[in-house]
Amino acid sequence: MHVFISHSRVNSSAALLLCDQLLKHNIDTWLDMRDLEPGAEWEPAVTAAIRSAGGFVFLIGPPGPADRWQNFEWQQVVNDEYYLDPAKPLVPVLIGSPELPGFLRTRQAIVLKDTPGAFEQAAENIARALANPAASVDEAKLELGREARKRALETLRDYSQTLAEEDIKRVPTRAIK
Repeated sequence: MHVFISHSRVNSSAALLLCDQLLKHNIDTWLDMRDLEPGAEWEPAVTAAIRSAGGFVFLIGPPGPADRWQNFEWQQVVNDEYYLDPAKPLVPVLIGSPELPGFLRTRQAIVLKDTPGAFEQAAENIARALANPAASVDEAKLELGREARKRALETLRDYSQTLAEEDIKRVPTRAIK
């Protein structure tokens, strides 16, 4: 089992340094630029690595243009609804002062400081969060997220039912023409 490291290309060196420090804590990481097999297609390989991950570390920031590859990784985590599971370790690591994406707002973020030993300290904090993921979850915010998802699904179901009923009403009209 591995921990998937999500990062923007501008944070590649930080991702590599963090992986090295996590290894010192006996944490197996998966990082695309290091673990992707030569010639492998990026999207299917990353999707497989995400689905087989025991946890996630998200390097976020500094604020700047969106990275479509990191957005793809985040979308996979959202699609599989890992953010709704308090037992699934999701560890946001902030570089600078970026805004936390919505799906990670239920988790306590670790700030990567610009000081000597910052990566060592971050790796220690990440190791603690990975060992006890529920401790880093804001249960109240998580419940709000679950309720919002439930309402969105109900709205989608109601909307789909309304469209289906309208289609049924139009069928006799089409048959006459």
